This record gives sequence, structure tokens and C-alpha cells, in this order.
Amino acid sequence: MIFLDANIFLAHDNINDVHHEKALLLWKRIESGEFEQYFTSDYVINEVVGVTLRKFGKDRAIAIGKQILNAMNILNIDEHMLIEAWGIFTETKLALNLVDCTNIIAARIADAKFIATFDKEFKKSEGISIID
Repeated sequence: MIFLDANIFLAHDNINDVHHEKALLLWKRIESGEFEQYFTSDYVINEVVGVTLRKFGKDRAIAIGKQILNAMNILNIDEHMLIEAWGIFTETKLALNLVDCTNIIAARIADAKFIATFDKEFKKSEGISIID
């Protein structure tokens, strides 16, 4: 199982993104079933839609949001998960934001073996296999 971070969706959607080609190749691997199931969180969708809205406008934000919502399972971050993520956020020396910390918790709870991300900071985190 693999958790998908926001930057995978953003790079896949934006042909001018430095990671666009890598995102296309990674998406083929994901869709082929190499990682079995794939999922993301409601926090990631919020991040993707917000960035897309700011950079490309509402129509494109709606389109990418629909694509994600229709393509995969979504894990909703509940209060317990948020508190766990907050603990990581406040204690870590890594440059991870709160959403990144919820990604770690979501992956742990779902027993996902991998996180797909271009965020190099995750590579410094123990116990997480990064696919980029």
C-alpha cells in the first residue's frame, strides 16, 4: 500500500513542474498495481486544491479535486490522528509541516509501506520508505 503526498498530484497536473515527468512515470507504476492499493488523505486533497486554486484558478482546482476524489480511497484525518501528528510536528527537528506529519500518521495507521513524495525531508524520517 502507498500513501500519495500532495506534490505527486501537483507535479502530475502541471507540465511545467520540475518533477512532472517523474510524476507521470510514478503514476504509471502506481496504477499498474506495483504498490497494490493507493490512497491519500483529506488534508492532502485540501492542500492540492488550495495550491491549484492559487496558481491556476478555480476551474482547474475543481477538476483536480474531482479526479482525486474519484480515483482513490481517502483517509479522513480525525482528532486522534491530528493530535498524534501535532506531537510529531512539535518534536521533530525535520522541516516537516503539519500536513506532512499527518501523512506519516495516515501511513502508519493504514499500515502503508510507502509514501510517494518529492519532499526530500521525508527521506530523513525513520521507518518510512519513500518512492519518488
